[in-house]
Amino acid sequence: MDIKICNLLIDNRERIVPFLFTYKQVDIISRYLSNKSLCNTEKTYLYSSIKRKIDALSSLSREFYFYGTGMIPERARRARDILAKYPNAFISGSFLFSEKYNDIDLYIVSNRRKQYHKGKMHFIHITQGDLNKPIFQSPAKYCISNFFIELGRPSIIKPNFDELLMTYELAVNDILDNGDQKEIRDILFEYYLQIKGEVMGSFLLNKRFNEIKKLGVKERINYVNRLTKELLLGIYSNKYVYNELSPFVTRLREDAKNYPANENLLIYIGLFNEVKNECRRAEA
Repeated sequence: MDIKICNLLIDNRERIVPFLFTYKQVDIISRYLSNKSLCNTEKTYLYSSIKRKIDALSSLSREFYFYGTGMIPERARRARDILAKYPNAFISGSFLFSEKYNDIDLYIVSNRRKQYHKGKMHFIHITQGDLNKPIFQSPAKYCISNFFIELGRPSIIKPNFDELLMTYELAVNDILDNGDQKEIRDILFEYYLQIKGEVMGSFLLNKRFNEIKKLGVKERINYVNRLTKELLLGIYSNKYVYNELSPFVTRLREDAKNYPANENLLIYIGLFNEVKNECRRAEA
C-alpha cells in the first residue's frame, strides 16, 4: 500500500471519518503503520476493502509524465493503470506504439537490480544510477512514468572490438537469410551513441530500424557496412584496428577458399579490407 497516502489519512482523520473511512478502518491503518499485530480478520479487512480505497486515492494523487508522442490511447490508459500500483516506475517499449506487441516492459527504480516475467509483464528493477546508462536512457526517452525523469549525461563505454565484429557478421548473415535482423538495431544504436554522442530513444530507434528493413538486400548491407566502418575508424586507433583486422582477414580468405559459396565471407573481407586501407592511409 501507498505509505504516503496512509500517513496523510492518519494526519487528517478528523476530516475523513466517517465520510471516506470508518473509525475502525483508520484504527487498522494506524496499527499497520506502527507495525502492531493484527488478527487474521483485520488483516483480511486491511488487504481487501481498505487497500482498494488506498490504491484508488493513490492513483488520483499521482501525476503521470509522458515522454514522446504517437502513443496508442488505449495502451497509454493501460500503462497509467499499471503505474498507479508501483512507485517510481515507467513503462516503455513497443507496447505503447505498436498494436501487434502486447508484452509490457515495466521499469521500477529501486535499490537493487533484478528482472522477471509474470505473464505478459516484464519487470525490470534498476537503480537510480542505472538511468545514466544508455541502455536504460533509451527506453526512458519514450515512456510514461509516475515520476519526473531527469536524464544526465550518458556514461558512454567503448564496445569490445571482437563483440562489435561479431554483431556486424550476424547482421550481414541475418540480412542474407532474411532473419529478424535485430543486430542492425544494435549497430544503429551503437553508431548514434559512439559517433554522434546521442542516445536514441526506443521509439525513434524502432522507427529507423523498420525503415532500414524495407530497403533491398544490397542497400541494407551497404548501410550496415557504412555504419560499421565509421564505428571501427571512429572509436579505435588506426594502428589497433589495422593490427587486429590483418590476421582476421587472412583467416577469412582461407575460409572463403574452402567455402566459396558463402557470400557473407566475401562481404566481410570487402569491408575489412576497406577499413584496413583507410587505417594505412591515415598512418602514412
